[in-house]
Amino acid sequence: MLEEMRTFVLLAQTGSIARVAERLPLTQPAVTKQIQRLERALDTVLFDRRVKPFRLTAEGEAVLARCRTIVGEFEALRGSVRSSGEPEGVLRVGVSHAVGDARFARVLSGLRERYPAVSFRLSCEWGGVLRERLQRAELDAALWLAPSGVAGHRSDGGIRVIGTEPVSLIAAPSRKLPAAVSMAQVRDEAWVLNPAGCEMRAWLLGRYEADRLTPNVAAEVQSVPLQHALVAEGFGLGFAPLRLIGAQLAEGALSAHKLAAAPALWDVCVQRGPSLGRLGRVVDALETALSTEAAVVR
Repeated sequence: MLEEMRTFVLLAQTGSIARVAERLPLTQPAVTKQIQRLERALDTVLFDRRVKPFRLTAEGEAVLARCRTIVGEFEALRGSVRSSGEPEGVLRVGVSHAVGDARFARVLSGLRERYPAVSFRLSCEWGGVLRERLQRAELDAALWLAPSGVAGHRSDGGIRVIGTEPVSLIAAPSRKLPAAVSMAQVRDEAWVLNPAGCEMRAWLLGRYEADRLTPNVAAEVQSVPLQHALVAEGFGLGFAPLRLIGAQLAEGALSAHKLAAAPALWDVCVQRGPSLGRLGRVVDALETALSTEAAVVR
């Protein structure tokens, strides 16, 4: 019944038979049969199939908690037995756009050489999206930036902060903004922002919401280089880790400013899925390599 319980936990997390089938991997009919076998063994109905999307029944919620414990304990046991060997298998890593750059590519290349039996599957998303995917068991580890001094991620025992790095308000030099500005000075400005899911966007919109104001979002752009180019052309203000704009600052294409209300430093956060076994050592090495890079200020 262990495989049936593992399938049930994944289905409850993802809400999608197709995703579970891809993850295990199994055919979709095989996933359905495993759930049915578990229901017969427990003599209960785990999902209410009368509604779409299907949802857990009250009995299903109770069974899910027990199954998570059982599957987690088994994976921990298996991981401890296997921990002495070399890491192998597929490691699914999610990285936010603010963290994923040439530095990250160098680190990942070094890990591939160090662990030749590990296949890396890389996803690049915004921080909020990465955490959702980790929760749905679609990723094994995720890295993103979050504002320092905010209790949320620091109070979560599953999230490690491996360093901090400076983030700045950016503008076109032609705007001739002072080195330090207040929120009141830029409140009516246009903004060039990341799409929903970005921590920097969420922080800024939270400030406007607290003041019951509506921001002027001139552009929502997925591409980081395009964001910086639009800011440089005067389309609006933006935010960027200083690590990503060193060349533009040196060339005079962008100017960096201190926004009084904004966190000057942002935490580099890492969260991993449960029971990675030997693959956990690869995530350990990834954390160490990133935290010792010059761009990450300890």
